[in-house]
Amino acid sequence: MKNYVSICCLLLLIGQNIFSQESNFCENLISVNQLIQENHYAPKVVDDSLAVYVFYTYIDKLDEDQLIFTQTELDSLKKHRLLIDNYILNKDCSFIAAFQKTYINSLNTSRDILNSMNIIDLDFSGRDTIYYTSDKYTFAKNYNEKQKLWQQKIEREAIYHFLDKADSTSVFEKSVSDYAALAIKNELCKIDEKLLDSNLNKNLEDTFLDVFCSYFDPHTNYFNNSDKSYFDESLRDDYLSLGIYFNKTDQGIITISDIKPGSAAWKEKTVAIGDEILNITANGQTINMDCISLENLYTFIYNPAFLTFDIEFRKKETNTIGQLTLTKQKIPVNENTITSYIITGSQKIGYIKLPSFYTSESFGGGCANDIARELLSLKPQGIEGLILDLRDNGGGSLQEATDLVGLFIDRGPVAIIKTSNNHKEVKKDYNRGVIFSKPMVVLVNESSASASEYVTAALQDHKRAYVVGYPTFGKGSGQSVFPVNQERPEDGFVKITIEKLYRITGGTWQKDGVIPDFPLPNVLKGFGYRENGFDNVLASDSVVKNIHFKLPKPTKNETLKKLSSARLESNEKTKLSETLNEDIQYYFDTHKTTPLTLTSIKERKDFFDTVWKKIENFNNNHTYYSIENTALDAKLYKTAKEAAVLDNEKKNKLAKDSELLESYFIMLDILAAYK
Repeated sequence: MKNYVSICCLLLLIGQNIFSQESNFCENLISVNQLIQENHYAPKVVDDSLAVYVFYTYIDKLDEDQLIFTQTELDSLKKHRLLIDNYILNKDCSFIAAFQKTYINSLNTSRDILNSMNIIDLDFSGRDTIYYTSDKYTFAKNYNEKQKLWQQKIEREAIYHFLDKADSTSVFEKSVSDYAALAIKNELCKIDEKLLDSNLNKNLEDTFLDVFCSYFDPHTNYFNNSDKSYFDESLRDDYLSLGIYFNKTDQGIITISDIKPGSAAWKEKTVAIGDEILNITANGQTINMDCISLENLYTFIYNPAFLTFDIEFRKKETNTIGQLTLTKQKIPVNENTITSYIITGSQKIGYIKLPSFYTSESFGGGCANDIARELLSLKPQGIEGLILDLRDNGGGSLQEATDLVGLFIDRGPVAIIKTSNNHKEVKKDYNRGVIFSKPMVVLVNESSASASEYVTAALQDHKRAYVVGYPTFGKGSGQSVFPVNQERPEDGFVKITIEKLYRITGGTWQKDGVIPDFPLPNVLKGFGYRENGFDNVLASDSVVKNIHFKLPKPTKNETLKKLSSARLESNEKTKLSETLNEDIQYYFDTHKTTPLTLTSIKERKDFFDTVWKKIENFNNNHTYYSIENTALDAKLYKTAKEAAVLDNEKKNKLAKDSELLESYFIMLDILAAYK
C-alpha cells in the first residue's frame, strides 16, 4: 500500500508539472530559427531533411540507451517526423506536448518494470547477451521486450557492481542478489530524478531547441539561463572551497572527478580522483550518496553555513573505507595560467604551456602579453629554441591568438575570416619585429582546437614553427552568442556559427585539423573525439586568398622527418603504441556481443583496465634532460612553499612526457640542421 501511495503522489506531481507550467517554447523556437537564418554562416532551409534529423536526434537524446521508449510508442510519434518543419514555419508548437506526454508515460512504465522485477528471475548463465553495436541494439517492439531489455541492463550492472565493490572472499552467486537490488535502486533513482524535476517539461523543450540548433552545425547550440551553475562558483578565485569536484557514474556512484591544486583536499592527499564518496556530514546533517543528484550534492557543499565536512569514502585502488575531515578555504590564485620551464640537456630549450587563449577580462592580462613576459624571462637563460605546448588547448580569443602569432612573425597575414555574405577579412599582425626569433616547435594533439589551430596553422604557413603531435581537432569556425529574447534573458541564448577560418594559403583546418609536420604514435588513433566525427559539420573547402604574401623559403622537412621516423621506429614505445591500438581495434571487432556472465564481463573489464594501465605507464623517467625553473620562478618558489609543491608535480610529470621527449629530439635535429 505504501508503494502504491508513493506512486500516486509521484503521478500527481507529474500531472501538475505537465499542465501547470507556462511555456515560451514556441516563441523561443521561432526566435532561435530567425536568429540562425539571419546570422549563421551557412543557414539551411527548414524542410523535411531538418524534420527527419530533428525527430531522430531528439529521440536519441531522450533515450540514448534505448530503454525508455518502445517501438510502438515511437510509431505513435512518427506522424510528426515529416511535419516538424511545417510546425515551425506555421508557428504551431503543440506537437511538443505529444513528445512530453509519451516520454513521461514511458518513464513511468520503466519505473513499473523495475519496481516489479523479480531478482530470482535474473539469468547469469550466458543465455542473455549484451550487444555493443548500434545495428544490433534497437528499441523494444513492445512491453514484454522492454522488460527483457531492462532485465539485461540490471544483470550487467549487477556484475559490474560486484567487480567494483566485492573483495577477494566474496562469492558471486551468494552476493549477486544484493548487487542486483543496488542496480535496480540506482536505475530507479535516475528515473525519479527526471520525473520529480519540476522543470522536466522545460528541460524537454530546451533539449529540443538544442537539437534543432545542431542541425546547422555542431557548434550552433542553445543553452538556457535558468539553472544555477555550481561549478562556476567553485572555480571563483575568491570562493571558499573544499577543492573537490564530483561525477556520477552510470552505476549511480558518486566519485571524485577532480581535486583542485592548493585546496584543502589536495593538501591532505588522502583522497584521489576515482575514489567513491559514501556520505558527507556538515553541521550535524548527513547526506548519503544513494539516489542523490549532483545538483543536490553541490547545493549541500556550497551552503555558506557549512564550513567543515566529515567525508566517508571508499578508495578506488584498495576498496578500503576511510574518513576525512576538510574545512573550506580560499584557494591560492596563480599569477596566470601559463607554465614555463627550461629543458636542460645537451642544449637549453625553452618550454611554455598555454592551456587556453584567455583575455584580459578573464585573468587581468591576456595570454599574448603573458607569453611575451615568459619569453623575456626565458631568453636570458640562454635557450636555443622554444617548444610551445598547445595540447588540450580548446581555444578562446582569436584576437589573443592573432597577437600571439605576432610575437613570432615580423608583420604579415595571420588568417582569413569569411562570413556568410562572402565577405573576407585578412587578420594581420601589424607590428614590426619579433620577441623570439630562434627555432620553434608547436606541440599539439586531438584536443588542440579553434584558436590553437589558428595559431598552429599560421606559424606552420609562415615556416616559423614545426608542428609535432597528432592531427588537431578540426574546428575552423567562429561563433557568437545571441539572446533568444532581449527582454527575457531567462529564455536563454543561442550560440551561432557566423564565420569560417582559413589559412593564409587559402586552405582550412576545418573538419580535418592541422596536420603535423612530425606525427607521433597515438595509442587511441581512430578512437578520438574530433570534428569529422560529428553530424552536420561544415565542409573542408578553400578560398581565393587575395593576399600579397610571399611564401617563406622551403625548409628541410624531409631530412628532419626521416630522423624522427627512424628514432620512433626503433623506440619500443612506438611498437607498444601500435600494438595496443591494434589490440583495441581487434577487441572491438571480435567482441561485438558479450554473454551476460561474470566471466565474460570480467574478461572485458580486465582487458580495458590493462590497456589503460599500459597507457598510464607509457611515460617514464629518462636522463636526456632535466626540467628547471627560470631564475625568476626559482626565486619565487623559495618563499611560496605550496606553489613550489605544485610546480614540482608539474616538472615531474613533464620529465616523463614521451611526446615532449621526441619534441626535444626534433628540436636538436633542427638546431643541428641549421647550424
